[in-house]
Amino acid sequence: MRRLAAYIICAVLVCAGYIYSNTLQIEQEYESEVIAKGIVLDMQEIESEEESIVFEDEKQWLAHLKITTGPYKGRTLDTVHYSGGNPAYSFEVYPDDEVILSLEVEDFVLKGAYISDISRDKYLKWMLAIFMASILLIGARQGVKTIFSLLITVGSVVKILLPAILAGKNPIAITILVCIGITVATHMLITGFTKKSLAAISGTTMGIVIGGLLAKYVITLGRISGLGSEESRLFFFSFAEGKMDITGILFAGIVIGSLGAVMDVAMSIASSITEIHLVNRELSFSQLVKSGLNVGRDIIGTMANTLILAYTGSALPLMLLIFANNIPFLKYINLDMIATEIIRALSGSIGLFLAVPFTALVSAVLYKPFFIKNTKTEQADQSEGRLL
Repeated sequence: MRRLAAYIICAVLVCAGYIYSNTLQIEQEYESEVIAKGIVLDMQEIESEEESIVFEDEKQWLAHLKITTGPYKGRTLDTVHYSGGNPAYSFEVYPDDEVILSLEVEDFVLKGAYISDISRDKYLKWMLAIFMASILLIGARQGVKTIFSLLITVGSVVKILLPAILAGKNPIAITILVCIGITVATHMLITGFTKKSLAAISGTTMGIVIGGLLAKYVITLGRISGLGSEESRLFFFSFAEGKMDITGILFAGIVIGSLGAVMDVAMSIASSITEIHLVNRELSFSQLVKSGLNVGRDIIGTMANTLILAYTGSALPLMLLIFANNIPFLKYINLDMIATEIIRALSGSIGLFLAVPFTALVSAVLYKPFFIKNTKTEQADQSEGRLL
């Protein structure tokens, strides 16, 4: 019954999210590109005039292509491809390469195309297949639940969070609601409707809400613009200028980024206290709390490093640029982009730390309610995680 109740809750959350996502109306200001896959049949170098060359090592190629997907599948055409120029944007192409094509279509007539990138999706699919096979082989039945929880998480972000923000909804409110929904669905799927899951859900929610709101408060005090990265500036000036709360979007990124780590810690504490209680049911409320805190202290040492290192890794090129230019500490520590990364790392870690004591307290209350003197019902509880 408890397992069925958990599945019903998950189904209700998924249906509610699906219904809500269908109510979102996003204004489309720009037409999407016509994209198709193609294969390179032949490449011939073009002798370029000196004045047409922008970069010293730039080369021009006449690429003979065949479109392999979409409404123009089977069509062949020629296009000019540039390589050896700007390393950030140019790339080499060889015969038999699968490529992504941007098609120039006018009144449904194909006028031309250019090679926009190398086709990499098949390699990503292989890696995804290995990832899912690893989950199923090692996790077995629990692995299936993990895959479902991942699908719910990805679906919630792609189908609810992003469209809601683009539709002009409050980024802070929608992010908190989506994160709580992901937390509930994940823990319910993995452990069922149990005391363990309730404690983990409570701890995760408290951690991400307090950590996120603290980040928002510091962002406001520090007058962080939320435009510290190239992507955020591009989004703001292309779509969001005057329409969306860009600092709220920064808040959303911080909370989503720390959610997984906080869920992990909260479940670890709740699971530890559950096992301790099952081994020794005579332990008191305070002893269970103390045990949970002891486990939590060991976890937060490594998990804090996990968050800090993850954000450091993403900002590594920026840090190298700062040190290479010998920028004074007082200057770079106050840069908007640096302050943003520090707030992101510290607020996530604070949320993680707060999840430990709160999860321990909730778990102890569920197993040893200190406000109930008669514990006969507790002694009769022979099933792991049975609800009060």
